[in-house]
Amino acid sequence: MSDDQKKHSPMDVASFPVGGAVESGENPHGNEPMTEVQAAQLRELCEKKGEAFDATLTQDQADARIAALKDD
Repeated sequence: MSDDQKKHSPMDVASFPVGGAVESGENPHGNEPMTEVQAAQLRELCEKKGEAFDATLTQDQADARIAALKDD
């Protein structure tokens, strides 16, 4: 049986990018406004650290800010 005739499992990895798929591991929603969960976590961390809370951050920005406040 040739490679073309072998049955493939649905779990096989595509050897080419699938249309609309994220290739680099980036958050596909990273430029959208932060989630309610992120906002709550960031608000709590800002209050504890005495920092200003910015409600206009994107999801990626909120992730970075949360990580920075946790490292302090």
